[in-house]
This record gives sequence, structure tokens and C-alpha cells, in this order.
Amino acid sequence: MKFTQVPSDTFQKLQLNAGILASAFTPSTGTLTASNIIGATGGGVSFEAVPNFVDFGDGIDNVPSNTKELKRIQDYSVKMSGTFKMLDLALAKRLAAAGDTNGSAGKLTPSHALSSSDFDTIWWIGDYSDKNGATKGGFIAVELKNALSTGGLKITSADKDKGSFAFEFTAHYSINAPDTVPFNVYVKAGEAEPGFDATLSALTLGSLTLSPTFDKDVTSYTASTTDSTNTVTATPTDNTATVVIKNGSTTVTSGNSATWSAGPNTVTVTVTAAHAEKVYTVTVTKS
Repeated sequence: MKFTQVPSDTFQKLQLNAGILASAFTPSTGTLTASNIIGATGGGVSFEAVPNFVDFGDGIDNVPSNTKELKRIQDYSVKMSGTFKMLDLALAKRLAAAGDTNGSAGKLTPSHALSSSDFDTIWWIGDYSDKNGATKGGFIAVELKNALSTGGLKITSADKDKGSFAFEFTAHYSINAPDTVPFNVYVKAGEAEPGFDATLSALTLGSLTLSPTFDKDVTSYTASTTDSTNTVTATPTDNTATVVIKNGSTTVTSGNSATWSAGPNTVTVTVTAAHAEKVYTVTVTKS
């Protein structure tokens, strides 16, 4: 059917699994320290950042509602909600919004007084893309600035089941930086892990034009030539991978020339990494 389809890169742009909540994360390197995970959740997490608009055309004669030139974003309402499936004293204090804890007594004493330390940065980080390995995996991350629990401390027990602790965190603006929107979103595509990338970063046959244009994920090409030879150069993306080039059954070292027979010639380029292999094929037709 004509319109029953999805974008060709859909499966490279999926967010996977429930993700985690953390008190610190480094998006530039994708680094998370396990001790910064706030708690185990159940059922995933919901994030929303809703803009609150002002329409300066309201109340003015002859100006239609929702005139784009007169629309402004006043601020954002930013919330993250879900359910924790575990609780300790530190998390109970976070959910209560304000209070003091006595570790030796295992006691939380709630307070009416909010302090600046009650507003904290909270991150949600989830796996993203078709490459989500341990060191170079993709991620979507949401940073809530000046986050405060606004959903309260809620404890729901269940017969013959685990307890649940629903939460809602709200990001807050600061009077010291009123124009700073209190959230950021990061979307980082994953990269192949070392030893798992058997792609080429470049493939050339002298000055011949490859059809289609070279793409590391496309493995079949054609080219035409009137030359008797052309230099074949294949560069692996992972510099630890090995490359074997053959023109028919004749091995050609990358950077050296392949000799063409009249008619079609089949060039294969086999890239072997520690844990992966990929074969590229170029059919070169000599006239």
C-alpha cells in the first residue's frame, strides 16, 4: 500500500527500554556513575515540557486570535513523573521535598522550609538508536534543572506484591537567571563498538564514479571504465580491521592497481573486524 510505510532510518532512531533516573550524567561522553542512579523505577518514566503562551493580540480589535507575529512563549511547565519500586531514607527525603534525616535512627523529619539544596538536577537517560553498546551506545537524555518533588511522598503497598512510590518532579526557573529554561534534551546516536565495526569509511577505484554514491552501509556498486587499470583503495572505519581486496580471484593490495578484462569485472572488498565482517562488491564494466 502506498502510504503504509515508515522512514528508512526508523530503526536507527528508536528509544529503547525504560531508562534510568540519575543525579548526575555527562552527555559529552555519555558517562554515568552507577552510584548516581536515584532509584529503580517500574513502568518507565513520563516527561513533559509544555510551553505557556501569551497572545499579545488578545483584546485588540481586528487582530485574529493566534496571530503568529504576536505569539510569545512566557515560560515552560516542566515535569517528570513515574513510580519508584524501591525506597531508602535519601529517596524519601527527596520525595518529601524538604526535611531532615537522621541516618542512625532511620528517621525523616519533614519541614515547611525549602532550602536551595532541595532543588536539584535530575537526569533521565534512555538507550537510543540501533547501536547501544556499553561504551559508545546512543542515548536520549533529559536534564531537569532545579528539580523539586511536587507530587509528594506516596507509598502504595500491595498484597503479595512490591510496594510502589509514585513521584512527580517539577523543574524550576531561578530568579538569578530568569531567561534560562530549566531543562535540556540531548539526542546522541550510537557508534559501533570497537571490534564490531566492519564498515569502510572510503572506497575508491581511481577516478571512477561509483553508482550509487559510496555509503558505508551500502555494499553493492557498479562502475564503468575505458581504462585498462585503476587504483583500488579501501579504508576501514576501524583501523584495527583487516581489508582483503580481490579482482575476481586475484588479490589486490589497497592502493595498488587492478587490471580489467573486457566486460564485467567483480571486485570484492572483505572487511574483517574482531567481531564482525562485511563484504562490499563493485562490478566494473570495461568497454
